[in-house]
Amino acid sequence: MSGSDRMIIMPDRFRDPYIFENIVAMNEQILQSGGVIDMSRVAFIEPYSMLSFLLMGRNYLRKKGEKIRLVNLPIQIHQYLNRMDFISRDFFQISENISDNMMLKRSVSSSRLMEIVEIPNKERHGVNVIASVISLFRKRASGILKYWMNDSIVDYFVTVISELCQNIFEHSLDTGFVAMQTYRTGSENIARLVISDSGVGIRRSFEAKNDIKFSTGADIIEMALTTPISSKREFGYGLCQVNSITERLKGTIFIRNDSSSLTALYNRKEGSSKNIFLRNDLPHLDGTQISISLSS
Repeated sequence: MSGSDRMIIMPDRFRDPYIFENIVAMNEQILQSGGVIDMSRVAFIEPYSMLSFLLMGRNYLRKKGEKIRLVNLPIQIHQYLNRMDFISRDFFQISENISDNMMLKRSVSSSRLMEIVEIPNKERHGVNVIASVISLFRKRASGILKYWMNDSIVDYFVTVISELCQNIFEHSLDTGFVAMQTYRTGSENIARLVISDSGVGIRRSFEAKNDIKFSTGADIIEMALTTPISSKREFGYGLCQVNSITERLKGTIFIRNDSSSLTALYNRKEGSSKNIFLRNDLPHLDGTQISISLSS
């Protein structure tokens, strides 16, 4: 069977973290394929799906020694991935080129996003990169958070970015990525911050801690989010602080690790009996992927 015979037609499942599970479920199929993916059916990609797909491409390159080839990219998807610096990461081979005058330009009108930035797994370098990410976010915050702006929200997001990006070099043992964008879907405006890596993950970080007991991957994600525990220090407040801020902003958190996930919905109406939902039956994906979202 030739590589072209094993081409995978990618479904239009890049619209949110939950629907993207359909793509993660295809990961093994992609690894066993000829490394050619037809993207013609994909009509929209949001930041979480973009970064998770980027990690899938990087993992394929590491395991196979060659790049996945993306073919039949719709022009608007090609423009978006180029604008967000997805293509420049060079984990995929893009079959079709588009001319420079068709590319989306960096301008004031596109200040509602932060392009993909790689967070190194070395602390000294990582701290400097996080500082530059925070500086860029502060410059663009009025555009990114246009629908939610108040006196404290920028500082809240600076704390969230700092804490989650710092976890990459403190815990994951691998480089990761961060991106942020405000976009519109239907009548809803969504601001989404995404931090992803394909490192050791939350569960493996805590497995050597004999004083912390948990039964499933989702259990330890919930404990890390709601209890001041750390796999590195005596006390850990990073994810707890992120959780507190997201609840204060009435946002949502989605955390995925290995085959488990946690969803915290703080944008639900008063009186909702449950805000946190756990799953342990997801297809495997290396590392930890986190999405923090606001909607209006």
